[in-house]
Amino acid sequence: MNNKNNQNSVYFTPQQSVAQSAPPAQPQYTQQPQQQYQPQQQYYYQPYMPVKKLHKPFDKKDNVFFFLTLLSAFLMVDFAFFKGIKLGFTIAYFVLFAVTSVYLWKKTDKKSVFSLCCGALSLAGAVTFSLYENLLVNTIMFFLVFGLYGIYTLGISAAFTRKQGNFKMLFDLAYSVFIQSFSGLENVIGSARATTKKSKRFLYSLIGVAISLPVLGVVIPLLVQSDAAFEALIGKIVKNLGIYIVEFLIAAFATPFLFSYFYSKRCKKENKTVVSGNKFRFVVSPISVSFLSVISITYAVYLFSQLAYFFSAFEGILPSDYEYTASAFARRGFYEMFAVCAINIVIITLVNAFTKRENGKPSVAVKILSCFISLFSVLLIVISMQKMRLNISIYGLSANRVLVSALMVMILIMIAFFILHIFAPKISYMQPIILICSALFIALSFANVDARCAEYNIKAYQSGKIESLDLLNIRRSSDSAVPYLLDLAKGDDKVLSNAAKCQLAAYVDNSEDVNFTDNDKTIKVARSAYDFRAYNRARITAYNGIKDYYNNLSDKDKKVILDFNDMLENFYYDEEEDAFYDYSNDSYSLVHKYNPKTGLYDKTEKENYDE
Repeated sequence: MNNKNNQNSVYFTPQQSVAQSAPPAQPQYTQQPQQQYQPQQQYYYQPYMPVKKLHKPFDKKDNVFFFLTLLSAFLMVDFAFFKGIKLGFTIAYFVLFAVTSVYLWKKTDKKSVFSLCCGALSLAGAVTFSLYENLLVNTIMFFLVFGLYGIYTLGISAAFTRKQGNFKMLFDLAYSVFIQSFSGLENVIGSARATTKKSKRFLYSLIGVAISLPVLGVVIPLLVQSDAAFEALIGKIVKNLGIYIVEFLIAAFATPFLFSYFYSKRCKKENKTVVSGNKFRFVVSPISVSFLSVISITYAVYLFSQLAYFFSAFEGILPSDYEYTASAFARRGFYEMFAVCAINIVIITLVNAFTKRENGKPSVAVKILSCFISLFSVLLIVISMQKMRLNISIYGLSANRVLVSALMVMILIMIAFFILHIFAPKISYMQPIILICSALFIALSFANVDARCAEYNIKAYQSGKIESLDLLNIRRSSDSAVPYLLDLAKGDDKVLSNAAKCQLAAYVDNSEDVNFTDNDKTIKVARSAYDFRAYNRARITAYNGIKDYYNNLSDKDKKVILDFNDMLENFYYDEEEDAFYDYSNDSYSLVHKYNPKTGLYDKTEKENYDE
C-alpha cells in the first residue's frame, strides 16, 4: 500500500520487521533469478482529524456597524417596503449608503473615479422615487440604483478581481451580490462566536437592557400622563406594535446576509491577483469566423431585400397585394428589429470574449465581421427610430414609447463603444457605457415622463397633429398627468372639459387617500397621504389640485363629476370600451356610453346580453 497517496485520510506505522531469509540453493543446470523478500509490516488505522478553522473576532468597528446594519435594514423595511417606494426609500437608501461608505472606506484602498461616479448616480436615482411615480420607470430605476450601489461598494473596498474595462466586471458584481452574501455568512457567524468567547461585553449589554425594562414599565406611564404629545406617540407605537415586530423580524433576518456582504469586502484577502481573461478564450478563430460569416450573409440578404422599396427593378420581391401606409410601416417589425439588435450585441460580446488570439492579437476576419454586424445593428436601430417617429406622429407619446426610444439611443452608444473596442482593444468600453446610459436614464426620470407625454399629446391634439386625444390613458398613466386633466377641466372646450371632469372623478374613485365625503359631497384627502415615508411630490400635488379645484366649483359645475361618480357606484365601468354596464342575474346590459361629441356619458336604451 502506498503511504504517500493516503496522507490526507490515514497514516500507517510499521509495527514489526521480519529478517530477510537466505535464498535457496540453485541447481547447477539452471540459472534462476534471486528472489528478494520484503519485510512484513502491520499497520494501524487512525482517522484524519480536520483542522478547525479559526475565525477572527469582530473588532470595535465591526460590532458598531453590525447594529448600524440592523438599523439600516429596519429603516428600509419600515420606510420603503411597508410604505411604498417613495420618500421613505430615498431616506433609507441614503442611510444605507452612508453606513456602507463609512464601514468600507479605507485610506489605503485605491478608489477609482468610475466607482465614485456610480455611487453619486445611485444617490441621484434614489431621489426620483420621492418626486414621480411611474411603475415601469421606478421598477427599472430600483434595479439600476442597486446595481450602481454594488459597483460602488466593490470599488471603494478594492474588491474587484477582474478588469473594470470590459463586461467581465459584471461577473464580480453578480458574485458579490448572489454568492458572497451567502457564502460569507459562515465567517460572520464564526467571528461573532469568537467575539463572544473573547469578550463578555455583548452579554453584559443584554443584561443592562433586561434590567432597564422594569424601570421603563414605571417611567413610561408617568410620562404618558404628563404630556399629550408623548401620550399620542406612545399610543401610535402601541397601536402598530404588531407591525413593528414583524418589520423588526424581517430586518433581523436580512441583517446577517447584508452584513456578510459588507464583511466579506472589508476582510478581503490582500494582494489578490487579477483574474486573466486569456484562460477563458477556448474557441479557435476558424469557428468564430465561420459562425460570423453565416450571420453576416443572412444580414446581407436582408439588406438586398430592402432594395425593393427604393428601386422598381426589385419590386418583384414584394407581395403582389402590398400597400404602403405610414401606420403599417410604423407597426410592423419594430420589436423584431429591436430583438435582433440585442441578439447582435450578445453575439459580438461573446465571440470577442471567447475567441483565441492569434499571436496575441484578435483575428482580422473576426474584427471585420464583428464590425459588419455592428453596423448592420446601427442600420436596424435607425430604421426602428424612423418607425417610432411615425408611430408618435400618428398616435402621440406614451411612457413606453419614450422609454423604448431612450433604450435605442443606449444601444447606439453601446455599439459605438463596441466598434471602438474591436479596433482598439486596450480602450475600456464597459465603464463609459455604464456611466453614460445610467446618467441618461436618470435624467429621463427627472424629466417626469408622464407629465411630458400628457403635455405633448394635448398640444398635438389642439394643434391638429394627432386626430384623437385619449384622456383615459392620460389618467391611467400616473399622478404626474393629473394637473393636465385639471387644466382641460378648467378650459373653454366643453367636450374636453366634460371628459376631463369624468376622468378626475374616476381618479378619485380609484384612489385610497382622496375621496368624496359622505355628507356634503366635498373632496377630502386622508391624513395618511401626508406621512413623510409615503410622500411623493407628484401624488400630493395631484391630491391637493383635485381637492382645491372641486371644492371651489359651483353646484352646477360639480354635477358632471357627481353624475359620473354615481355611475361608478351603481354600475360596472369598462375602461376599454369606455362604457357602463348593469349586471343582474345571468345577463348584463349597456346603460351608459361615452359620447365623443359632448364628452359625457349618454344613457342608452337597455341592450341585454347573456353571460
